[in-house]
Amino acid sequence: SVRIAALGMIAPADPTNRVRAVAPLLSDGVRGVRIEAANVLADVPDSQLPEGRRVARRAAMQEYEHALALEADWPSGQVNLGNLRLRQGREADAEKVLRRGLAELPRDADLHHALGLSLTRQGDRPAALREFAEAARLAPDNARYAYVQAIAVHSAGQRERALAVLQEAGKRHPNNLDILAALLSISREVGDQRAALRYAKQLDEIVPGNADLGRLIAELEKQ
Repeated sequence: SVRIAALGMIAPADPTNRVRAVAPLLSDGVRGVRIEAANVLADVPDSQLPEGRRVARRAAMQEYEHALALEADWPSGQVNLGNLRLRQGREADAEKVLRRGLAELPRDADLHHALGLSLTRQGDRPAALREFAEAARLAPDNARYAYVQAIAVHSAGQRERALAVLQEAGKRHPNNLDILAALLSISREVGDQRAALRYAKQLDEIVPGNADLGRLIAELEKQ
């Protein structure tokens, strides 16, 4: 949807503008829009959200976490990358704006990440991967950037490299749901059932009581 795509472009904006633009969408009628709005506002402290929006963000984040726990198979659980579609011409304009910004601020991780998303939507995956890697390198404390870099690496057919990126990110962000879900998925793909079980149990501790995750754990324990 265009609304979800627009949220992807708003993500790098400063927190005040992000809250103004995105907070109303936490109560949107479309679940995917609510989830993406929660994503975009994930790093904004409660104190910067209008009081009425805090409950909506908590509810949307729970929907997001539930979706991640349910969708262990790669890449169906990836909210951010493949489904953010804008018309080709507007993407080209967005790319120009981002590149102008990078000419002024070449070490701005947000701009590199946003350019990576734009290039992905235009179908230029190798160039997008370079931007995602640069964003992750410049902002090693940003779990989202490492996660998206890993998705892009995996999409390029480099499973072992994606796993390495995620494992490194997992050390810095041990309870990040995105990273754990991706580690679980790729570990299963490469046949490392022991690692998959470890990640599934970690997820179960963070999002307890999920029936699908419980079934997956039981299945992995048998193998």
